[in-house]
Amino acid sequence: MVFLSNWQRNLKPSGFSILIILFIFIFIFYEFILLSRLSAERYLDKALGYLEKSRSLNKDIIIEKSLLYYRGLKLFKNSLRLNPFDSRFYFEYAEAIAEIGGDPQLSNSLDIDRLDEGRTGGVEEFYELAKTNYIEAILREPTNAIYHHRLGKIYDKLSDSTKAEEEFRKAASLSPQNAGIHLYLSQYFLSKNKEADFLYHIKKAVELQRLPDGSVVGDVFWFLKSIGREDLMKK
Repeated sequence: MVFLSNWQRNLKPSGFSILIILFIFIFIFYEFILLSRLSAERYLDKALGYLEKSRSLNKDIIIEKSLLYYRGLKLFKNSLRLNPFDSRFYFEYAEAIAEIGGDPQLSNSLDIDRLDEGRTGGVEEFYELAKTNYIEAILREPTNAIYHHRLGKIYDKLSDSTKAEEEFRKAASLSPQNAGIHLYLSQYFLSKNKEADFLYHIKKAVELQRLPDGSVVGDVFWFLKSIGREDLMKK
């Protein structure tokens, strides 16, 4: 009995053994996470490559373009499965889906049911799926102005002006020195006949693109010239 009791005591793991086991477990878990993220990055890069190749094709080659987009979107989903924590993956997936929604040929040739279960198809369904993924990106990186700006554009496509304006204003507040965002907002509010908002954002864009000699260059200059409002470039 004494021999059995000693044998049982020897079986009990020491504190050092427990630490070694815990270290091995943490190491294996860390390696798994690292490999998953590396694989996700590879999927993302390959997906972006497919989309870039599709964009370079003539619009008449719709079958090949659609196939490349479909392969790219499947890779996006694989990257999200492996790394659901990085906002970039949701953003890039949303960008691709929104691009399809804005292209009648692609949206008609791609079956959204194969991309996202429970959806019935149609341009609005692509925009809804893009909206979902932009929101996921924002949840992971709420201070990214570009994410809010893109979500605002999707809300505008879905005819939700209230939420579109809310997201546009968030984008401008998060990136007040971004002349491109202010220019876009000025164009948006001009189209909505909101003169005060138009003037506020176009004046911001003008000052951000004003050169030391007082002249205004770039997209702001050409936009104001196109609408006959060169007076707004004066100090």
